[in-house]
This record gives sequence, C-alpha cells and structure tokens, in this order.
Amino acid sequence: MIRSLLKLGLLLLVGILFYNYFFGTEVEKTQSKEIFGKVRDVSKDAWGLLKSEKSKLDEGKYDGAVDKVGSTVESLGSLLGKLRTTAKDLNDSGALNRLNELQAQQRELETQLKNEDPATYDAKEQAEVKSKIQSLLKETEQLMLDMEKEQ
Repeated sequence: MIRSLLKLGLLLLVGILFYNYFFGTEVEKTQSKEIFGKVRDVSKDAWGLLKSEKSKLDEGKYDGAVDKVGSTVESLGSLLGKLRTTAKDLNDSGALNRLNELQAQQRELETQLKNEDPATYDAKEQAEVKSKIQSLLKETEQLMLDMEKEQ
C-alpha cells in the first residue's frame, strides 16, 4: 500500500517535472532543467566512480593491501551521499531507506578499519573485508539501477 503510494507520488513528481519542462513558465522550465541536470550529473559521477572502484577491485588492487581500503570506503561514502541528494530530489523514500542501510554498513566498515591496523590482517580477515566491500558495491550498484529505472 505504502509502496504504491510512493510510486504514485514519484510518478506524479516526474509528470510535473516533464510538464513544467515543456509547457511551464520560463521559471518552471529553468527549474525543471536544473533538476534534470543535477540528476544526470550525479548519475554520471556515481556510475564512473562505481565502475572505477569495481575494476580496481576486480584487478586485485586491494589484495594484500587492505590498508588502502579506507579510501575506497570513504569514496563509497561520498557516492552514497550523492545518491542521497538525488533520492531526496526525487522524493524516493524507498531509496532513502536503502541508502540509510548502506551508509550504516559503510560507516561500520570505516570504523572497523580506523580502529584496527589493516596491515596486521591475516588472509582470512583480508578476504572478509574484501567480501564486505564487494557486497556494499553490489548493493549500491543495484540501488543505482533501481533509481535509474524509476527516473
């Protein structure tokens, strides 16, 4: 029920934006163009960041170098922040809830890495951290795909 209302609200919002983009006053057209530009910019930046981090992970850049994971986790935090802005612009509460969960996981991982010396990790701990990062990247990618479908 709530999900249907949210989808209807999002559809209404997108409909208003499109209407204003084509048939609105100059101020409304400018506002709509600005919103579409922001969504496009955030989507491009997010995809670029996600793809580069995923390719680095696939190439094994982080194998045996878990101490560098902190920057990846921080970059992912930045990406999640940008996605949050987009979700707020679109009034997508489902995406905001999922972002809350992902940001909680990201902060937990970041705290873990700050409190422990990654250089002392054994192979099992390194694999565990790598698995957590991959999982977080996949969930973020799925959220981005879902948000893109709803646009």
